[in-house]
Amino acid sequence: MERAYRGVMEPAGLTCYEVAIGESDLYVCTRGDLTQRARDSLASHREELESYLEKHLSFGTSFRPVPIAGDAPEIVVEMARAAEIFDVGPMASVAGAIAQHVGMDLLESSPEVIVENGGDIFLAGGGRRSVRIFAGSSSPLVHVTIDDNASESGAKGVGLCTSSATVGPSISLGEADAVTVLAGTATLADAAASAIGNMIRCADDIDGALEKASGCADILGVVIVAGGSMGAWGAVELG
Repeated sequence: MERAYRGVMEPAGLTCYEVAIGESDLYVCTRGDLTQRARDSLASHREELESYLEKHLSFGTSFRPVPIAGDAPEIVVEMARAAEIFDVGPMASVAGAIAQHVGMDLLESSPEVIVENGGDIFLAGGGRRSVRIFAGSSSPLVHVTIDDNASESGAKGVGLCTSSATVGPSISLGEADAVTVLAGTATLADAAASAIGNMIRCADDIDGALEKASGCADILGVVIVAGGSMGAWGAVELG
């Protein structure tokens, strides 16, 4: 899939490059070129996840949380936790989880990291950043400013992930053009975006979804675009 939006990603002072293995197509920005380090990290986490999926088929197919084996790798544990919190299938967070784990590995070599995986993003070390949300050709471009130090958990970085029923290949049970969630990790943000996206059938659902999101300690901010309307809550600045 062509990702034309990457052409407008211009983080100052960072070197950006693509790393792709299988279904994972990452756009990575770091201080200096860490292509091989990023590729090794991606290969390692994919191997862990794929090996687990071969033995535990329901983890890859369920639309609801599933129990995990005691020897599950860290990426599986985090995906299962996110699924449990937001009542979605574990694979609802897979793109964010990959971005999160590769990003955390790269922080060992670069103080500033951005990892984008099909619109799901891990960001760390840059402070305030402007991000463009694409909600389809019929919707206006939405710009938000977030702070990648916004997490109160002490964790490095944040996740900013988007779910859409009208743009891209993601599976959504709702009708939202875009649901973008800011959370302490990209794993949590991805699962939350999927869960909130499933709630949106029309513009009238936006207020209720934002109210529910505001009551979840794992969500830092939300932007919802649906039916020609938009709503936002939390640590996201529009404009």
